[in-house]
Parts: sequence; C-alpha cells; structure tokens
Amino acid sequence: MIKSLLVYMVSFAALFFAVLHTQHWFIESYSSNIRFNYYDTNLFFAVASALICIHLKLFSILKALQPQLGYIYLPTLFIKGALFFFGFRDTVFSLGNLNISERLCLLISLLVFLVLEVIFVIKILKENNPEI
Repeated sequence: MIKSLLVYMVSFAALFFAVLHTQHWFIESYSSNIRFNYYDTNLFFAVASALICIHLKLFSILKALQPQLGYIYLPTLFIKGALFFFGFRDTVFSLGNLNISERLCLLISLLVFLVLEVIFVIKILKENNPEI
C-alpha cells in the first residue's frame, strides 16, 4: 500500500518536472508569450491527479467501497474542472481570448496528467475487480 502511494507521488512529481521543463523549452524556443503562470497550472493538474489516485487507492481498502470505485472516480473529473475554474478564474479565465500557445499549454498539461491518472485508476480498478 505504501509502495503504491509512493509510486503515485514520484510518478506525478517526475511527470510534473518533465512537462514543466518541456513547456519552458518550447516557450523559450518559439518566443511565445504566456500571460499566466504555467507553473501553477501544471502544479494544480499534477497535485489534483495525484490526490485522486491516492484517495481512490485508500478507498479501495474498504470492502464496502470496492464495487463503487468507478462511480467514485467519475465525479472527480467534474470536481477537478470546477476547482480549476475557481482557482484560476482571475489568472487564466480573466484573460479573455487565449492565444494558441496558451491553449496548448493548458491542454497538453491537462491531457498528460489525465493520461497518467487514468492509467493508475485502471490499475486500481483491476486490482479490486479482476473481470475488468
């Protein structure tokens, strides 16, 4: 159990630094102008995804919740979206129209962390329900 939680934290931390430095390199290479702090948005996506995986793993310990793990995971996507909106309402959403590099910066961060999150969620669900 502790090993799994450490794997989640290390994986999301490593992915965070990889995405952050890759984005920084692209932004510097193409002299793009990002009007928001992409460090903060990447940190949000990494921490939110890691917390979702950690909580799902902790919920999988309880026998009563094991059949409902998939249903527990579904609302987390909407909750994460709402928290992102409220957390970055003044910095990202107040900018009006985002340019292409800003849109890609947000979209790539979201998708990369979501892919790792889904991989871990599928692994947790398969551990608790082998017929998946």
